[in-house]
Amino acid sequence: MAELDELEQAEITEDRFIVDTPEKADWALYKLRETNETIDQNKKLADKNHERIDEWLERENSKANESKEYFEGLLQEYFTNEKAKNPKFKFSSPNGKLSSRKQQPKWIYEESKLVDVLKDTEFVTSVPKLEKGLFKKSAKKGLDGLSVVGNKVVNTNTGEVIDGVQIQEQPDKIVISTEE
Repeated sequence: MAELDELEQAEITEDRFIVDTPEKADWALYKLRETNETIDQNKKLADKNHERIDEWLERENSKANESKEYFEGLLQEYFTNEKAKNPKFKFSSPNGKLSSRKQQPKWIYEESKLVDVLKDTEFVTSVPKLEKGLFKKSAKKGLDGLSVVGNKVVNTNTGEVIDGVQIQEQPDKIVISTEE
């Protein structure tokens, strides 16, 4: 059995091409160049087909996106109408759900005014820059002599409205999810 394996190995090595002359080296380089050209051609062909497929995908999805926006608009209108009737309204079916989520109020800063008003406090750095996160956190929690009143921030020590910031309530975000 071992002799048979040795014989097969000898046959395999005898059939194998061996580069042992300048002519064979030149031929192997020629074949390598041809192979590289084939790889490059295949890549160019694939890239061209990818472009065509991407264009097709863009066309098809633009139609689908228009339909998606249309149906989302219909569902948002339905949800808004039902939510007006019943503030706790939610909808669920085998095809998906409609619900809403509270959003945090959006703080709109006029930074230059706030920096002037708060320049000698911890909310403004030595390079005058408003520390928005710290300012917002303090105002929301009623710390450091700040408090949120309605859509304004007030200095609780002086009763003065801090100019340069207003708080804008955000509508509930409508969440549409489909079942996979």
